[in-house]
Amino acid sequence: MRQKIFFVIILFFSISYLNSQVFNQGVLKIQEATDVYFGEEYTNNLGATHYCNGDLYLESNFINNGTTKSTAGTVSFISSTNKIQTISGSSNQVNFYNLKTDMSTTGTLGVSVVDNFGLYIENSVNLDDGDLRLVGDAQLIQTHTGSNANTSISGLLHKDQQGYASAYGYNHWSSPVNNGGSYSLNGVLFDGTDSDINPFSSQQVLFNSGSLEGSEALTDGSGNVITPLSISSRWLYKFSRGSTGEYADWIKIDENSNLLPGEGYLMKGTNTANSSQNYVFKGEPNDGTYSFTVGAGESNLFGNPYPSAIDASKFISNNLSLFDGTLYFWVEGGSTNHYRSDYLGGYATRNLTTGVSASVNPSEAGLGSANTTSPTQYIAVGQGFFMDTTANGSIVFDNSLRVFKTEGSGESIHYKSTESKVTEENSVVRIGYEDPENFHRQIALGFLPNSPDANLNYNVGYDALMSGEREDELFFIIDNDLEKKYVIQGVGAFNESLEFDLGLIMSEEGAHKIMLDGVENFSQDVFLKDVFSGTIYNLNQAEYNIELPTGSYLDRFKLVFVENVLLVDNIQELFLNVYYNSTSSNIILLNSRQIKLNAVEVYNNIGQIVYKQSKQLNSSSKIKIPFNLSNGLYYVKVMSENKKEIYKILKI
Repeated sequence: MRQKIFFVIILFFSISYLNSQVFNQGVLKIQEATDVYFGEEYTNNLGATHYCNGDLYLESNFINNGTTKSTAGTVSFISSTNKIQTISGSSNQVNFYNLKTDMSTTGTLGVSVVDNFGLYIENSVNLDDGDLRLVGDAQLIQTHTGSNANTSISGLLHKDQQGYASAYGYNHWSSPVNNGGSYSLNGVLFDGTDSDINPFSSQQVLFNSGSLEGSEALTDGSGNVITPLSISSRWLYKFSRGSTGEYADWIKIDENSNLLPGEGYLMKGTNTANSSQNYVFKGEPNDGTYSFTVGAGESNLFGNPYPSAIDASKFISNNLSLFDGTLYFWVEGGSTNHYRSDYLGGYATRNLTTGVSASVNPSEAGLGSANTTSPTQYIAVGQGFFMDTTANGSIVFDNSLRVFKTEGSGESIHYKSTESKVTEENSVVRIGYEDPENFHRQIALGFLPNSPDANLNYNVGYDALMSGEREDELFFIIDNDLEKKYVIQGVGAFNESLEFDLGLIMSEEGAHKIMLDGVENFSQDVFLKDVFSGTIYNLNQAEYNIELPTGSYLDRFKLVFVENVLLVDNIQELFLNVYYNSTSSNIILLNSRQIKLNAVEVYNNIGQIVYKQSKQLNSSSKIKIPFNLSNGLYYVKVMSENKKEIYKILKI
């Protein structure tokens, strides 16, 4: 038989009443099969502990400045006088087993969780009567295993998220709520323009199929929405199980199309005069396990399905057998029209090593869009992302991914017009490259001493391919595969003798620059090695201005960490002796060990190839190559089956 007590059950605690408030100053335990009612505002003080394994009924606010613990029972909000009850406190979180709203009194609205507050629920959220609002960066984190445990009779969850202001800019979205297991935008997407003054009565957004552009809300003098914002349905798409990189595989949707939790979609903005457009997702909170069948060679646009951040590293690790371990996030770059050829955005990239920003023009930030922030380990509420699958199976989201990481702290990012602080745990070196149009490409090298799967070869999950490459690019070359461009390379422990191959493609005349974007947990100087000119550039001291003709330079540059790395002058350590004989006008290769040579290439001082021979080479001890070009410094690259060496010669 349940005990019903209308004030408190007291075990090992001190409680006091002051100005119609209840304070726990010690240890409060509510036992299982016990009902406790608080009619006044309840504060769990700093240093106090609240154990709730029974059923706690609250008719006013819950303020938690201490510790809360629950392994059973339900906390129910049953307002009889307050229109809105709040959950707040200096601890920035509460821990309940179940949460229920049962606010049947006329005029009551619901429960408001204050900004930057974590609402941890071990089991279910039951919104029987009364809504639950997550203000600002407040998040709902459920920790049980299995399928969705939540129910909703008349109550709904309200969660804000901001998107690009521009009507030309895409956000990739995912909804944190559903309506009966799935959702359509015409049911869960609401106008958040006035949510700060009307937190529980946002209006359904409008959809316009006859215009290419959305429009911002009309408001009265007090900021109340009179006419909700409108979205152009022309730009509503999803991408599900399409071919990797195929634009034609976008699937057109509209505001009534059925979508699933975890499924991503894209949408353009409203041209609001604000820095970003606020939306409210309203529905039953997503919870539990969601899975999607995928196949090899597919791309999918997924998204964080929960009203909390998720851990990208854990999501990658859990699903690594099915994809290459890289997540891609679209970043708007300041587009000024709807022509696809003029889109200025790009894809930021995240894997187990680190994240790198998209290739965008930072000067376009004045247009209210361009964002050069790198993705952190945590994916924000509502954020969509691409992943390319390599095997057949099911991509799985579950509650174990959910974490309380806010955008305001920089721990999670939703790509819109504002930037957030980036935090990384690994040693990372970030290299930047800018083309003549000022597009900035970032590539990152990560040193991971505690990751046994990361080495100098290609490693799934640690090395990330570039997505959306431009005509001018800098990238890593891994395993000597010149067909692939990598923006992230993850290796094991740092060793100053390591060298990393870089590829550089320049198609446009003008200023090209390579610079050090930054380092994390790394104290060594970073150098750019030009193997043809024999020059080392210290990127810690200055950026490198590239003075070379346009073209592809796939074996000229390396990233190194010591200055004395060139061996071209230490001929005694190499297997050949190479020099120019001015009497006979020949390049002489003395091959004392008679090693079979596969090819010889000669480059001028600016890296242009001026001679190449791959036939009629022999393994004799002396090889003569006729050479009648103008006087100057040249580089001879000699390749055998297992080795490649470069020699410096001077023709005078």
